[in-house]
Amino acid sequence: MPIPSHNPTRQQQLEDAFLAFNQVSEQLTDSYQQLQNRVEQLSRELAETHTDRLRQLAEKERLANRLSHLLEVMPAAVVVVNGQNAIQEFNPAAASMLDGIRQGAIWPELYQRIFTKKSSGDLCLNSGALVTLFECSLSPEPGKIILLLDVTEMRELQVHLDRQERLNSLGNMAAQLAHQIRTPLTSALLDSAHLAREDLPTERRQQFSSRLRTRLCHIERQIKDMLAFASGNQGLLVPIAVAPLMMNLEQMLEPLIKARGASFELIDRTAGALMIQGNQDGLLGALMNLANNALAHGGARVQLQIALNCASNAMLEILVSDNGPGIAEDIRERIFDPFFTTSSDGTGLGLAVVQSVVLAHEGDISIVPSQLGGASFKISLPLYQEGRREETVPGYLKKRPGVYEIRSRNPL
Repeated sequence: MPIPSHNPTRQQQLEDAFLAFNQVSEQLTDSYQQLQNRVEQLSRELAETHTDRLRQLAEKERLANRLSHLLEVMPAAVVVVNGQNAIQEFNPAAASMLDGIRQGAIWPELYQRIFTKKSSGDLCLNSGALVTLFECSLSPEPGKIILLLDVTEMRELQVHLDRQERLNSLGNMAAQLAHQIRTPLTSALLDSAHLAREDLPTERRQQFSSRLRTRLCHIERQIKDMLAFASGNQGLLVPIAVAPLMMNLEQMLEPLIKARGASFELIDRTAGALMIQGNQDGLLGALMNLANNALAHGGARVQLQIALNCASNAMLEILVSDNGPGIAEDIRERIFDPFFTTSSDGTGLGLAVVQSVVLAHEGDISIVPSQLGGASFKISLPLYQEGRREETVPGYLKKRPGVYEIRSRNPL
């Protein structure tokens, strides 16, 4: 038998192959260990996630249970409507409030059948109950939740409270009016008693008669102001052109200005093309009241100015200014209070009536600094946009760019 010859090259190849096998084996062992560790880590994370999901699911179930019980006991009606406006769910309050409600019913049809819209914005059921409705979308899913609150008792209480407040205000006003009338009424009674004397000389009779007339006129003015304050002079609100309104005011002021030797300036920076919505008699009365105050308290040679501006917030601004002594700081907060007056023969209702008229026109009145050095009142009234005219009203004379002045037929 021949003896195999020694082959060093093949032996070396076998050794190298064995070494490479050992290295690959070690790498496979390491990879398997890493894979096993990763599997264990993922298993732990999966178990934790599963436990957390179970915890969240249990919490959601508890929350759903609480919400379910809450809906059961809620006094408000809750209705769930799907994307096709069909009623899916509703609580017991909805079942008792909404007659004929059922699952699958079409909500708009039910709404039209059982609700009536009230002028106050509330909904009225066939039973007479007043309801307020709120809606909330179920986004991102289709549908909405409808919440209905029965506000019948609340509205009744509100009406009762408003009536009680009006009665209280009426009582206070009646007490104040009685206090204001008592003094001139007492004087009028004394004067009338003197007039009954047969031995009274003609001159004295005329004096007592004049004084009696003055006292009665004072009482009549107080009652007139009281009625104007109580009503607010609202009347019928109609579109009013500002330019003719100011021209009427000028004609009414003309004899008063002449009688007192005062000066008057009416400036309109609105180009005479604006309109407001209101009651013309009420607004003229309020402006005349402010003008009379200026003439009465301004002293000799009163300067009265009425300026009109168009504010950027679609408001008409009317500034009534004078060069009189102005209004003291300590009484400015009370100047619009009913029956507050600094005049011995004043009713204390003039400025209160002005404020009442302005508020009835959804406007505002305030005291502002006067360029003439005296008192200045700013009235802001909303513009009537739909009735706005582009042409300039006849009777206006352009004095300078942006400023128009009413041309008087009879200069003051």
